[in-house]
Amino acid sequence: MDTTPAIEDVLADLDHATELMLDGNCAPWQELLSHRDDVTLLGAYGGQVQGWPDVSARFDRTAKGYAGGGGTTVRENIASWIGSDLACVVDLERHHTRLDDNADPVTFVYRTTHVLRRENGAWKVVLRHADPLASFRGPDFAHAPAG
Repeated sequence: MDTTPAIEDVLADLDHATELMLDGNCAPWQELLSHRDDVTLLGAYGGQVQGWPDVSARFDRTAKGYAGGGGTTVRENIASWIGSDLACVVDLERHHTRLDDNADPVTFVYRTTHVLRRENGAWKVVLRHADPLASFRGPDFAHAPAG
């Protein structure tokens, strides 16, 4: 009998973990991540990190930039592919929170891709890709000279 939680339940856990992240607490997100060497983060701030120690450290650093105060997130699903051992979910995430101790909250949108893998009876995020490119910016943006 398969006791792996349904993917819908895991996505609800991701939504909750993201809201806690917006309040500066990344521990629930870190629990949902694979702790294996191939876990990969292409974070919204750029760059890439791979492996549990580096991905975990990036989540710690990112969480410190959120000022707390009841952050919220709404996920709009674009596409999903769910297999027996792998799943891929593509969404737009709309976040509302305060940043860096600013009193005024901000709203921002990320395009996200999550690849999840079954590991020891649980779905774990093996890839998170997030970027702020939810609006079309065109070739001039994409082909700008590297700095």
